[in-house]
Amino acid sequence: MDWQLTVFVTVVEEQSFTRAAEKLHISQPAISQHIQTLEQRLDVRLLDRERRRVRLNPAGEIVYRHAKEILALYDRMERMLEQAQEEPSGALRVGASLTYGEYVLPHVIASFRQRYPRIQPIVEIANTQTIAHRVAVRDLDIGVVEGRDVVHDDVELTPFAEDELVIVCAKNAPWPPEGDVTPADLAAANWMIREPGSGTREFVDQLFLRLGIAPTSVTEYNSTQIIKESVEAGLGIALLSRWVVRKELAWGTLRIVPAIHQPITRWFSIVTRRSEFETRATLLFREFLQSGQIST
Repeated sequence: MDWQLTVFVTVVEEQSFTRAAEKLHISQPAISQHIQTLEQRLDVRLLDRERRRVRLNPAGEIVYRHAKEILALYDRMERMLEQAQEEPSGALRVGASLTYGEYVLPHVIASFRQRYPRIQPIVEIANTQTIAHRVAVRDLDIGVVEGRDVVHDDVELTPFAEDELVIVCAKNAPWPPEGDVTPADLAAANWMIREPGSGTREFVDQLFLRLGIAPTSVTEYNSTQIIKESVEAGLGIALLSRWVVRKELAWGTLRIVPAIHQPITRWFSIVTRRSEFETRATLLFREFLQSGQIST
């Protein structure tokens, strides 16, 4: 039955018996036979066959959704059995939002691999909402995002490390190195910000609300690195994690705009699926994150 489900899911996702056969390295008649056997077992037609593609009917939608879950659980079971040995091993699918994933996670992975060399992290970087969704649908074992608010009904967030954000400008930008910068000054500035759905964007919006400003010159980017490069080039200012700009601050290519007297802080949070059994690798990685053992 599990192979029939695999064939069915592949046909649906490829929208073609021919492409499914090529992907699974079996003949097209074998694909047709597996689909027919599955439909006979379930006593319901699952696919509407058109000339060059196939489509799910309402019954097929139900079976497809549950087949994905069954196959994911089967894969998880196999990986848990493989890992039930003295030395932890196997794949670990880790997702992280851009700030954590690009600037903190490499240090975490380096330390984690020193302790558990047979665990093989597979890393995916995306914005906060995407990571939460992919954990929810079991495409990822665990995620790390900025913020602490639940962003998906099927996942829970566990804060584990604090992060400070700073407003930065280019080294030669006409901002005073000391003294007060007013909200009006910030409102008149050119801002480089992340796209909606980003954890950093959420905090930028909160900062604007807190200061009572609505800057009119704003440029959106889907990359923290591009924002940093744009600020270095003198295009404007940005609110970024201190992790992101620590090297540039040390080198002197960026500096902090002294606009906010109180530190702007947020939490990095672990994303896990609610009521889910964890693989040994996932459990060890979660505990490692919470222990704060990072080599920088």
